Amino acid sequence: MSKNILEVAVKGAWTGGVQTEIHIREFDSFLIDEPANLGGVDAGPNPVEFVLAGLNGCVSVMVSMIAKEMNLTYSAVDLDTKGTLDIRGLMGMNGVTPNFQTVTLNVTITTDESQERIDELKEKVESRCPVMAMIKGSGVTVDGDWIAKN
Repeated sequence: MSKNILEVAVKGAWTGGVQTEIHIREFDSFLIDEPANLGGVDAGPNPVEFVLAGLNGCVSVMVSMIAKEMNLTYSAVDLDTKGTLDIRGLMGMNGVTPNFQTVTLNVTITTDESQERIDELKEKVESRCPVMAMIKGSGVTVDGDWIAKN
C-alpha cells in the first residue's frame, strides 16, 4: 500500500435488538443503538448521529491543519450540526432516499482574524474534509454559517 494511503478499520458486533458494539483500535468500545421509536432502547447514539459527530470531528481536524497553513490564529472552534432524514426511506418506502435530506453545519471560531479570512478557511476546509466529501458526494448539500467571533 502506498505511503500516501491511510487505511482505517472498525469492528462491530451485534449485541441484540438494533444495538452494535463498536471497537476502534485500542479505544474503549461503545454502543450504537436507536431510540425506542426506531426499535432500540436508546443505549447509545444512533448511526446517523455518529456520522454528524464524524463531520464535526473531521471539520475540527481540518480547521486545525489548514489554519496552521494559513497562519490563522484562533482560541476556540464550536460546531453545531443538524441533519434531517425521512425515516420512510430507511423503512423501505420506494422513492424515498434513506440519505440525509439536509445537513446544517454552523461553525463559530473565536479569533481576532477577519470574517474574510474565516470565509477562506471555510472554503479550504470544505474542499479537503473527507467526511464532508462523503456527505456531499451522496448528493447532500451542507449548509450553514462560519462566524468569526472576538
